[in-house]
Amino acid sequence: MKKQAQLERIVWKLKMAMRRDDALKEFGANRHGYRMNAPLELEKIAKFEAESGIALPYEFSEFLQVVGNGGAGPYYGIAALDPHGIAGPLKQKCLLSPNMTQEEWGSRIAFLDDLSIEPEERSRLQNELYGGLLGIGSMGWTFEMMLVLNGPYRGRIVYVDRSYQIPFFTYEANFLEWYERWLDEIIGGYDTGWFAMERAGDDVVLIDLYLTSLEEKVKVSAIQGMHKLPKLKEETLSFLFEQCVDASPAVRMAALEILAQKEYVQAFPFLEKALTSPLAEERLNAARQIEAYGEPGGGRLTSLLERSLPDEQDHRVLCQSVRILEQGPVNPLTTLILFFTHPDPDMRREAIFHAGRLPGREAYAMQFGRALDDADEVVRETAVGALEGLPMPGLLSKYGRLIAEPSSGVKLRKAALRRLSEYGEQAYPYFERAACDSDVKIREEAERLLKQYRVELNKT
Repeated sequence: MKKQAQLERIVWKLKMAMRRDDALKEFGANRHGYRMNAPLELEKIAKFEAESGIALPYEFSEFLQVVGNGGAGPYYGIAALDPHGIAGPLKQKCLLSPNMTQEEWGSRIAFLDDLSIEPEERSRLQNELYGGLLGIGSMGWTFEMMLVLNGPYRGRIVYVDRSYQIPFFTYEANFLEWYERWLDEIIGGYDTGWFAMERAGDDVVLIDLYLTSLEEKVKVSAIQGMHKLPKLKEETLSFLFEQCVDASPAVRMAALEILAQKEYVQAFPFLEKALTSPLAEERLNAARQIEAYGEPGGGRLTSLLERSLPDEQDHRVLCQSVRILEQGPVNPLTTLILFFTHPDPDMRREAIFHAGRLPGREAYAMQFGRALDDADEVVRETAVGALEGLPMPGLLSKYGRLIAEPSSGVKLRKAALRRLSEYGEQAYPYFERAACDSDVKIREEAERLLKQYRVELNKT
């Protein structure tokens, strides 16, 4: 009886959702139009279960019979169940868990990088990875919504990425709860762009969850659940102010992210404080919020970002800060040049990459050129890219050395060949030597550039 009442609510809420979004502005709505396919007869479901050797979770089976066999739903909608679409992996044990760590997932997909594994074995392992899951719809790109068919999490919804990011289990206990939540959030005007990636509930529910839990992970997820809310109440803003000065960095960062997203002006003093935090993660989080929700170039925080930049020791924060500054009146080029000799290769790489995109780099061509001798190959490769359009005579021989050293790596050597193409006839001898290289990719690139050079020569 309880499920029957829920199914009737869902049918009614589908109509309400259609009225709420009659312009079909919600993600995926222009595809499904809040329409459902005809329900699927119990006999056809039974046939699918018999032929595939699996039993559908009760809630999903009831949905197919009462609401419809696919149609309107989160993202691009619910896929229809094909009574004849039998797949071996459905019978396999589901290996996924909502508690799986990144390390555990990494060990499960380690076979992807093992070139010694035979194709048949690789295929078996890939099927096993997502065994016991029924695909119920696309989220776009490589993401799919799937239903767990067996094990302790039977009936739960899990989002998987076919490019092998770690799977994500939604918080709902079964398909019907997950689906009804989607309708509630459409009707409530919530942001459903990344539906169910965060906890359900409004301000009151989420604050109550925060206050009644002792686990930092749950507290953080309660705050993050506020992303979807269209607007925050005054008491919720006061709550977030308190959490922005919490003892837990994770809580502070989550609260600041919501505050910046919803009320950027009120987040300003907390952003200012976070930018000077001794914790790199906190500085990075603040810089990300400024880029996402602040004024181009940093606005009132521009001077603080500029002052802090020379002392930065984390390459991620360096990158994020420069991305903000380069959108405004401040040119951080001279500061970035100082990082070209930083002991951390990641810092050198970020500095060279961003400096190579800024106006005035021509004055520092030789500093970029010295980076071609860097001990780190990625730094050398970044320097080659940053020198595009700057054919300094003193760098010609350096490019030649990079190309002649097989230890440089194919990607770096090909990049150096492209830089040489900016030198005209001076590069011809280097192309000829590279055209006899032992590596086929280097030979092909050199031959292509030689051909291009000869065509241009004939034109003149």
